[in-house]
Amino acid sequence: MKSHEIRRRFLDFFVERDHRLYPSSSLIPHNDPTVLLTTAGMQQFITYFLGQEKPPAPRATSVQKCFRTQDLEEVGDPSHLTFFEMLGNFSFGDYFKKEAIEWAWEFLTQELGIPGDRLWITIFEGDESAPEDVEAREHWMAVGVPEERIFGLPKSENWWGPPGDSGPCGPCSEVYYDYGEEYGAGDPLKDPKYGPGGDEGDGRFLEIWNLVFNQYEQLKDGTLRPLAKTGIDTGMGLERTAAVMQGVRTVYDTDLYAPIFERAAEYVGIRRGESEAADRALYILADHARGMAFLIADGVRPGNQHREYVLRRIIRRATREAYSRLGMSAGQVAGLAEAVVDYMGEHYPELKGARDEIGRVVTREAQRFIEIYEQGARLLEGELQRLQGGSFPGEVAFTLHDTYGFPVEVTREILAERGVSLDEAGFERAMREQRERARAAQRGYERAVAAFGDLEVESRFVGYEREQVETRILALEPAPDTGGEFYLVLEENPFYATGGGQVADVGWISGEGGELEVVDSIPAGDYQVLRARVKEGELRPGDVVTASINRVRRQQIEANHTATHILHWALRAVLGKEVVQAGSYVGPDRLRFDYRYSGQVTDEDIARVQEQAVLKITENQPVRYYITTLEEARNLGAIMLFGEKYGDLVRVVEIDGFSRELCGGTHVSRTAEIGAFKVLSNRKHGADLYRIEVITGREAIYYLLRTAGIAERLASELNVEPARLPEVVSGLRREAQEARRAAERQVLRSGLEAVGELVQNAETVDGARIVVGKVVAPDVKALRQLTDDVKNRVGGPAAAVLAAELDGKAVVVANLHDEVARKVRAGDLVRAMSEILGGGGGGGPTMAQGGGGDAAAVPRALDRARELLRERLASGA
Repeated sequence: MKSHEIRRRFLDFFVERDHRLYPSSSLIPHNDPTVLLTTAGMQQFITYFLGQEKPPAPRATSVQKCFRTQDLEEVGDPSHLTFFEMLGNFSFGDYFKKEAIEWAWEFLTQELGIPGDRLWITIFEGDESAPEDVEAREHWMAVGVPEERIFGLPKSENWWGPPGDSGPCGPCSEVYYDYGEEYGAGDPLKDPKYGPGGDEGDGRFLEIWNLVFNQYEQLKDGTLRPLAKTGIDTGMGLERTAAVMQGVRTVYDTDLYAPIFERAAEYVGIRRGESEAADRALYILADHARGMAFLIADGVRPGNQHREYVLRRIIRRATREAYSRLGMSAGQVAGLAEAVVDYMGEHYPELKGARDEIGRVVTREAQRFIEIYEQGARLLEGELQRLQGGSFPGEVAFTLHDTYGFPVEVTREILAERGVSLDEAGFERAMREQRERARAAQRGYERAVAAFGDLEVESRFVGYEREQVETRILALEPAPDTGGEFYLVLEENPFYATGGGQVADVGWISGEGGELEVVDSIPAGDYQVLRARVKEGELRPGDVVTASINRVRRQQIEANHTATHILHWALRAVLGKEVVQAGSYVGPDRLRFDYRYSGQVTDEDIARVQEQAVLKITENQPVRYYITTLEEARNLGAIMLFGEKYGDLVRVVEIDGFSRELCGGTHVSRTAEIGAFKVLSNRKHGADLYRIEVITGREAIYYLLRTAGIAERLASELNVEPARLPEVVSGLRREAQEARRAAERQVLRSGLEAVGELVQNAETVDGARIVVGKVVAPDVKALRQLTDDVKNRVGGPAAAVLAAELDGKAVVVANLHDEVARKVRAGDLVRAMSEILGGGGGGGPTMAQGGGGDAAAVPRALDRARELLRERLASGA
């Protein structure tokens, strides 16, 4: 029975028994921010079980996609998974143990047709806090399970909850499938350790269904009392059930994974059973391909924290196996995830909708990791060669991680394969030191807050209305380790503190006793702490002073901040409403705006953005702000930053109705005050993340004048009109490209001449002609073409293994006739050579490529290829 049929039958079975059908919830929990990912079918119903919401129906059923990270490092054997599907039926104060057990038995034995004598049961054995679950035992016996096949297990195995230190909880009852006596180490009827859930029973018994009976409430003191409304929460693993129904021993032998294995075989010709290393790689790819496809479809993108890091980790872990062991490319890793879409998209339409995005995200992340992996693996190999016994230095592993982006998890795996341990204490020490250095950059803020942590004063920001104010110093403390600087708080403060992307104001504070230069303004709760250095004299708490901001600098900041709002509007006008702000910098010199957008942003798009922004600036529209409620701001359509926390009252900055954003920054009063507006760059800054930089006002004018001067000088040098520069430069570029192609053709001709000599010296081993040597090639594509040329010239069963030096690195390609590949694989040859060259590589049976950074080792690598060819061909292996 196929997996989709099991899904359908399960849902139909419980819908016929008055269960409301729920679709799977997202892998991103919507009602519990403390949980990383959805790990169980009951998660979307947790508020019903906890009594926080009234369920719309007393019964529910679903097939829930789940992801558990605790076994991530174990994935690679035939049993462990991260992504799986859980079939579940639920009762919220309706039916209880009798119905749950009767329906489970009916579904397994009648709907699926599993023989009843193949099913064994576990129940809670009881302890000092709760009695044995006799009720469950009796119901199982009532449906036909012999008492000797019902085993009691302790609370550690057969108890659920509570979700915290108090709340609903209760005993569990599990259903196990018996594969037969031949898989057991002993008789479970004589010794329970050989039974379901026993220490020695794993090979014979497979848990397929867990029934949780919520019947108690645990109080904070640990005592239990009966729940007023009991609940049922069951979970049957689809993968394990499919293994039982399809008569196979592991979940990876089911139809759920077959399309992924088939796609891998199409790419590199490798199937399970060829070697332990290949099997491990294929298991990792099969599991992680499913996980990455579903995570991306639910909106997760690779990153360095939380669930984003989980996605990055499984893509990179899969890519390492695919690339280094199987010779797959980044696009082929993405192809495995797309195979998941093809097979599971009918039941999970979100996969179909995200197919292109899944391919893009995986390809991009995998390619990036391949580049990191190649460099990191070479560095790691070099360190291993210098290692004089003992463990691998933790500080070196940290350098690979911190400086080169080489994940420490990959370092651990490579070291484990080589039988070398990692100095974990040294790694953690280096990590702590790095965190301390990072914190040092924030200490100015921390010291400022600490300096006045207990200060109870009324300090008011007046910088929106006034640039200079007569005020009083409320508090003043020396700033430690700053060489004469002070922290101070003013009664009325015109200095804007860093916030919302806008940099702080600077300026001066003067009084009868002296003068301070303000160099920073730091938000510290209800007031701002100023950081200042002494210009002359001395000021004290209580002094009346004049505080003045640097007006020229403030004007430049205001122009850039208002321009940021106009830029945001223009991006959404040109690219669409899916543009979302991801961060910004607003300073006196320029503005920087980070935004998320899933499509490609062209130069033409940015030209249109600039045109729209300039149009709005020259219209000289009024800029105004007002305070309103958060709800009213939403009704007005004001743009809010995702993830930002707002109070009940918010400040809205509006530009004549076309732009409306929540913002606490300072702005010009009319758009024409911005002056000139010039986009400097728009670059990709991450997955679906762009960064655009703009200058305005005098900075933009100076830039345009400089650019015009350069264009005039260049036009004079080329003796053309400035307007013809693009045309002339394009012609020069074409000429340069043609010259480069001519040079490459010459290099290729030289390579073909060298190939001719190699062909003449071809060696014959057991009827196969082998050609191994170094040639000159302009790129990898040409090197592959040369191997084809060798095979064609030699004719018949042939093996061509060629190496070339490209950009100071060694590249090797093995190209084998099908008959030769039956005795020796091209991927094996390339991996052996790449190891000598200090790099990596691989591929399929007939074609593979690889290389490394040690170009001087090419002769040794070629010798190794000859040895392997002679050995394998002569032995007929």
